[in-house]
Amino acid sequence: MKKRSFKEKIIAKGAERMVMTLEEPPNIVDLTKPIQDCKVAFVTTAGVHLKSDPPFNINGDHTYRMIPGTATPDLLTITHDHYDHKAADQDLNVVFPLDLLRHYAQEGRIGSVAPRNFGLMGYIPRTDLLINEVAPAIARQLVEDQVDVCLMSPG
Repeated sequence: MKKRSFKEKIIAKGAERMVMTLEEPPNIVDLTKPIQDCKVAFVTTAGVHLKSDPPFNINGDHTYRMIPGTATPDLLTITHDHYDHKAADQDLNVVFPLDLLRHYAQEGRIGSVAPRNFGLMGYIPRTDLLINEVAPAIARQLVEDQVDVCLMSPG
């Protein structure tokens, strides 16, 4: 039996739209400096956003919300009905640990927290839009901010 390529596996799952840019698996980049010198960003698909931002469409939303690295939990909320976020409602650090990252920066465990972090909703039926529009837009902003490490959590 012939081993299928990454693209063939995606097509076999019925996600033809998604393969527009996925010819090969993504590259993994080695960390070239100590974590203590790194600027760290956080991206979550847990539906986290500023309370002042429009909520996510819980019926499927491929858009993202920018969250400043200085945002405190009282300024944030979760719009996502596709997982039980009771624990995250009590302590947002469960899915979006900006407080923890700031603490690590103060202790010198990481260099700094990125000025822009990102929240998305995990229920994204149009994965082609996520792959071809949203992910590149977020990546460009992370590069502009000279982010060294991007941590991610699902929602």
